Amino acid sequence: MTGRLDISFTATEPFRFCPADGSRLGPPRPSGGATCPVCGRSWYRNPAPAVGAAIVEDGKALVTVRAREPYRGMIDVPGGFVELGEHPVDALKREVMEELDVEVEVEWPPVMFAPHRYGDDGVYALAIGFRARIISGEPSPSDDVADVLRITRDELDALAFAWEHDRQFIRNALRR
Repeated sequence: MTGRLDISFTATEPFRFCPADGSRLGPPRPSGGATCPVCGRSWYRNPAPAVGAAIVEDGKALVTVRAREPYRGMIDVPGGFVELGEHPVDALKREVMEELDVEVEVEWPPVMFAPHRYGDDGVYALAIGFRARIISGEPSPSDDVADVLRITRDELDALAFAWEHDRQFIRNALRR
């Protein structure tokens, strides 16, 4: 068989089978979780945590152009998904290094939280935004970044951001 099967599934649909043992799960509880009758574990559909950086220097914010889907060619902020067991600050440092080949210092606490979909039919994510500054290196696009731009507040509204919350995130960072 070649190609993918067309199986009805959405990111909001509760799990139907236990990821641990494959048993059919009971009906979803009001909280959204479902319990496995065999192993007793509860399973929930939770958003995937993602991190993003607002890097501002001399009145300009560093933004990226996406090289991959979803939203290829649109404006984004440096960042990405948090790996299992990883602290969000460490995830942001790793992602910025992977995407731009620079080391950043991340300011605590986070300054933005925004739930969103990663693509039209993608997973739900929880974006966590931090202010950051480059402490080593010159930004160079790599990984899933096609280009790096430095923009002013006046240029924000003319750009096509992949996610509207990132436009507001950068707008707020430029106010500071």
